[in-house]
Amino acid sequence: MSEFKGIITIGREYGAGGRTIAKRISEILGIPYYDKDIIKLTAEKTGFSEEMIHDTEEQSMARTIMNWLMPSGAASSYDKAIMAQAQTIRKIAKEGPCVIVGRGADYILRDFPNVVNVFVYAEEEDKVKYAMDTFGESHDQAVRRVHHSDAARQSYYHYLTRGKWGDLSNYHLTLNSSPIGKEACADVIIAYAKKLQEK
Repeated sequence: MSEFKGIITIGREYGAGGRTIAKRISEILGIPYYDKDIIKLTAEKTGFSEEMIHDTEEQSMARTIMNWLMPSGAASSYDKAIMAQAQTIRKIAKEGPCVIVGRGADYILRDFPNVVNVFVYAEEEDKVKYAMDTFGESHDQAVRRVHHSDAARQSYYHYLTRGKWGDLSNYHLTLNSSPIGKEACADVIIAYAKKLQEK
């Protein structure tokens, strides 16, 4: 059993390595990490499709706003999907120490004790390279993917919290993964979280 008793949330820019960092933290501390698993767990509980739940965070900002502003149907469904995902995150957190990636978990768990909120970002060129390597895209295509994904996440976070995505005041720790790499970021987060737990 892990000696670490807290919860670590990781907000992240696209291509900054949030999932990779969470996985390393999970392995070192011996606690579970949740990323896309949250979508599957929410779908199983609610009956919403995984695609619909995924779209609440990742779809284009324009389409998201259109759905939210519609007077019926899609708007209520998207609201319900967002709330169901938040309930899943709270349920996971109640089960014990873990790492949760994205989906406004820092805000959703704001009343939980022993939560360490982290935001990871990266240099534009590294994010674009990640998209090019992962999807085999041209430079211009990768740039569009990066901007689209970050804009969608920003829109989702603002809708959920009415706050600003990536705002320093929302996090205990912010890290640029470009200069030191993802593994070192995970090590820094672990050291910080353990020190915070001691207090």
